[in-house]
Amino acid sequence: MSVNLAPALIKNTSLRKIGILGLGRTGLAALKLATDNHINSFIYDDNHELAPAASISLFKPYTEWPWHELDAVIFSPGIPTYLPAPHPAAILAQKHHVSIISDIELVIRLQPESKWVVITGTNGKSTTTALTAHILQHCGKTISVGGNIGTSMAELDSPGINGIRIVELSSYQLEITPSLNPDIAAILNLSPDHLDRHGSMEKYAAAKANAVQNVKPDGLIILGQSPNLQPLLPAKHTARLHLIMASDTPKTTHQNFALSGAHNAENAAVAATICREFGATETDINEAILSFKGLSHRLELVASVEIDGHQIRIINDSKATNDAAAAKALASFEHIFWCAGGLAKENSLPNCISELAHVEHAYLYGDSKNLFEKELSGLIPITVTHTLEEATTKAFVAAKKAVIENNSDSFVLLSPAAASFDSFKNFEERGKYFCDLAVDLCQQHSLNTQVS
Repeated sequence: MSVNLAPALIKNTSLRKIGILGLGRTGLAALKLATDNHINSFIYDDNHELAPAASISLFKPYTEWPWHELDAVIFSPGIPTYLPAPHPAAILAQKHHVSIISDIELVIRLQPESKWVVITGTNGKSTTTALTAHILQHCGKTISVGGNIGTSMAELDSPGINGIRIVELSSYQLEITPSLNPDIAAILNLSPDHLDRHGSMEKYAAAKANAVQNVKPDGLIILGQSPNLQPLLPAKHTARLHLIMASDTPKTTHQNFALSGAHNAENAAVAATICREFGATETDINEAILSFKGLSHRLELVASVEIDGHQIRIINDSKATNDAAAAKALASFEHIFWCAGGLAKENSLPNCISELAHVEHAYLYGDSKNLFEKELSGLIPITVTHTLEEATTKAFVAAKKAVIENNSDSFVLLSPAAASFDSFKNFEERGKYFCDLAVDLCQQHSLNTQVS
């Protein structure tokens, strides 16, 4: 059966009876919010053990739900609505004209009060979301922050009518949040990603464009510096438009190691522009920038050693799961010993190839090692390894040698340019494994130095 469920069909009704598909963090939060608001729910997950004991009476295979009575069904973000193949529940929803919505949509319908700030883009959205929240907290604002950054909006208390919701949204979430009507919406950048779920770059871009299609008339649309963003604007809008410029970047950005690189300067510019809309002063913004610790697994300094007055710094950028994200890391440092690999999302590395000027050597591992070797061959020195541990160890040894021979700092950088699923559950598990390796290598170096 061939169906196209993007965008999902929407019934503008109140929510009285819903289905919830997927009982991870998002689904369970949606269930609690629905229950608290006296909405009857049916729930299902392939893993029956995820069903809460208190709600076991609600657990029923989606094929047995009363579809003709449902007002909506909430899909967790990982469940496909149409590609690479629609989940069978999506086909049932289409057949019965039932809305497929996100947990964010549920929050919008049940808790409409407060200001909404939406942040999206292919890369940098988590950093920008976290930095925006950090600045606004520094300014004493009442906020809640969630979405794709890791916390379901449905599990957060409302910040109230004077509060601010700062929401990172993925393309998956944007496709099934039809009532999104933010006060501020920012799109940072746009490059190929998740094309297996969207089918084409055009459909992926259309999903991202949902962030700015219905910004409040007196609201603000912010676009990053990428030239391909302006076509995403709605044909007509009364919201103000702000195109990010270098002058928007706070002065203290380059003093914070966690915000290294030109891409983070742009992320900081977007965050600052949002916060200025809520009355943040330049003093507030610059002070908050200096105390921002960054995100785990995103250009995270995890260990370092000093050799003859120079540093080897080991950087965990495990969250860089595609070519464009890894390229931004390669542009952020010098004398890089680069660990890359995993399960490739793309068949080429054009963005990384354009940022190889500061890469001394690449250490490739994982499922993509042969593909990446073919891409990088002849451009930089390459070592193909079997595991991330082998790649990291060889990179560290080479970085030590380079520091001694060249009297300059070096960086061992994990920026995989690939997903983690060939060897790890997720990028977080991969990043933690790398961090443990980094600490062990630095400690072993220090022990060897003391013995000698």
